[in-house]
Amino acid sequence: MDRAFTPQALTRKDASGQIAKQLRSAIADGVWGPGERLPTEMDLAETFDVSRNTAREALKLLSATGLLTSSRGGVGGGTYVAVPDSDEIAEVLGDAIRLWFRAGDVTVHDVDEARRVLEEFSVAMAAERHTDTDLDAIHGPVLAAHDFEMGIEDWLDLDLEFHTAITRAAHNPILELAMTSVHLIRPVTNRVFVDRLDRRTVMEQHEAMYQAIAGGDPDQARAAFATHIDYLDRVRQDVLRDLDTDDVRISDIR
Repeated sequence: MDRAFTPQALTRKDASGQIAKQLRSAIADGVWGPGERLPTEMDLAETFDVSRNTAREALKLLSATGLLTSSRGGVGGGTYVAVPDSDEIAEVLGDAIRLWFRAGDVTVHDVDEARRVLEEFSVAMAAERHTDTDLDAIHGPVLAAHDFEMGIEDWLDLDLEFHTAITRAAHNPILELAMTSVHLIRPVTNRVFVDRLDRRTVMEQHEAMYQAIAGGDPDQARAAFATHIDYLDRVRQDVLRDLDTDDVRISDIR
């Protein structure tokens, strides 16, 4: 076996699940890093004193979570620790994160508050660190949103694409992961006030944010984002006032 992996004794029940749990812990502890190959089914079967089918099932369980990838044949064949990006993390963990938001007392204000803090850093860092490719990814959704005849869902998709591109342009993986969690729940929080948004106003604010980022001016980028998020806050407050409430829990949004 590789490095310092020390297998623990298995009980008779759900051996494949127990093996998967041990391997997951070992990966989290750095026994095998991203892109590194795990032991073969045969090696795992021998180590845990189980059948190859049981070892294979354990690997399948981890592959289903996106933690492992497989390639067949040749020198490079085998099972490897995945090298996930934020999109893959969102796909694998998205349902769990959304459920977490709905299971507790998280409110729309909580989400917006976190977004304000995180994205303020994102826009400033994007202004300092962006590439030409980043700028294309940021500006594309802004230009596409000029089609005022498009449906609301398509328009919201462009909005999310725009803000996601800004986060990526900051080139900070921890910030990107944190913002991914916020973006995952935004389609839900948007339902509270999206009908009140003026698309032209949002488009102009997005354009101002893009121009500040493209110009490499972090202070102007922060100011442009502040204008945008303040507008969204005012719309949200107007809606909540009409609903005669101070806030809305995520779990209450349908």
